[in-house]
Amino acid sequence: MSQTIRLLASLFQLGYSLMFLFVGLAGIFAARWELVTVFGLPDPGTLPEHGGTFLAQYRFLKSIELCSGIFCLSCRGPILAGKPPALLFLAIVGAGVVARAIAWFADGPPNLTFATFLVLEAMTFVLVALSLWSRHAGPR
Repeated sequence: MSQTIRLLASLFQLGYSLMFLFVGLAGIFAARWELVTVFGLPDPGTLPEHGGTFLAQYRFLKSIELCSGIFCLSCRGPILAGKPPALLFLAIVGAGVVARAIAWFADGPPNLTFATFLVLEAMTFVLVALSLWSRHAGPR
């Protein structure tokens, strides 16, 4: 059982890391397209007063996603082995789950795509946490 959990944790951690990497990269270089196509917002570049500021802030947040993906991939081994980067990884994933849950209750339900992200993030957190717990709680 713990070997299955470790395998699933590894796969979910890899998927989560790659998602961060590609979503961050895409958002930096295709911010307007992403906001209009994925979120259904009007093109922020057409806003006369704050469009540039909004796009700059959006690209900055996407750079944080990109760097999170780089961290998660480059520290993959230590994360899955329960070394110090594992705590930071779980904090990143856990904060994302909490933020999406708060948004759901405060702002209303997300569309199916983003509800799916919430479920996958929560599963990633649980699987990696269980994998680390089983690694440290097992026979010594």
